[in-house]
Amino acid sequence: MMTAFAEWKGWRFVSAVLAVLVGFYFVFFAVTRPALDWDVVGYTMAVLKPAAISADGSIDVVALHERSWSAVKPHFSPAALAYLTTGSSYSEAQHLNPSALISQLPLYEIKYGYVIVLRSITLALEPVRAIVLVSLVGALGILALLVHGAWRLDGIATLAWLPIVLLFGLGSFASMVSPDTIFTFACVAGIAALLAERVRLAVLCFLVAVLLRPDGLILNVVLSIVLAARRENRAALVLLLGSVAAAAFAYYAGRHIGWWAQFHFNFVGPQNVLTDFDPAFDPGLYVRILLTQIGTVSHLPWVHAAVAAVLTAILLLGRPASGRWASLLLGALLVAAGVRFLLYPSSEIRFYIPHLFGIGLIILYAGQAWSRPAAAA
Repeated sequence: MMTAFAEWKGWRFVSAVLAVLVGFYFVFFAVTRPALDWDVVGYTMAVLKPAAISADGSIDVVALHERSWSAVKPHFSPAALAYLTTGSSYSEAQHLNPSALISQLPLYEIKYGYVIVLRSITLALEPVRAIVLVSLVGALGILALLVHGAWRLDGIATLAWLPIVLLFGLGSFASMVSPDTIFTFACVAGIAALLAERVRLAVLCFLVAVLLRPDGLILNVVLSIVLAARRENRAALVLLLGSVAAAAFAYYAGRHIGWWAQFHFNFVGPQNVLTDFDPAFDPGLYVRILLTQIGTVSHLPWVHAAVAAVLTAILLLGRPASGRWASLLLGALLVAAGVRFLLYPSSEIRFYIPHLFGIGLIILYAGQAWSRPAAAA
């Protein structure tokens, strides 16, 4: 009886209905309860910057500061706005001091492609709505890729996308005010393209990803090695050189403060004014922070869920019919996540969602091998 239930032909229809409902859930909460935080101020400022540039190329700092806060404030409740503007000495300085806020621009403008996308959308929408819309599109795109990945499975397995969405909280990223969700969509689309043997499309997706977030360079370097291992030498070279060029362009165009200054800012303490902020590298401080963060992440539920997902993927990939692409991609995602943590040991899940949902897609892909006879890769 249980076998008949699991193999019921109607599960594909149920999956489609649930996917539509989940999509509407994403839309509803993105519109009614966007997950606004401090970053909405920085990205709004980056979007509005061109309008504050005068004919001689200088920035009207006071006008940009005023316009940025004026665009953001209507979207916060009085209590939330009070916390945003006075919750710490840092936030109070950004609210009261135009020069302090403008000095934060390099932290946001380095996501050059993301800012360009936002500026394009603000031709029709105001900045905060545009920021939320981009994340919503990214979340819906990830959802579509996962549902499509499960569509070729049989019976109740066509619902396998649902626990992946729930386990890693895709809904919470549908209204995030950062490039992480749309960046993840580009990365997962690239992984889906590689699994489908569409290498050129995959390279394009990963190049777009590194424009959205330049630290996508880490994953792209590892993936270029994977492509070379599969004798896709031309694609590997294009991905490697294109990613390096895109990341370097974003770094210089955004006038970024540098890796160690960013590291110090986030893990030691934020600086009210980033102009000329250039702390000396301290190896001992780096090691202490890294060890502390290792202890922190080892207790996080999403990390435990990630371990379970990796073990599941390894189990499913043990069947020869799963193919080499999937195994190499799983290894690439794990190596890239490890390198990323060493360079920037954040415990926030948002920095690892490309890897988590990428692993989820690999699980769905590998599951297809269990529904067909084993064959050589």
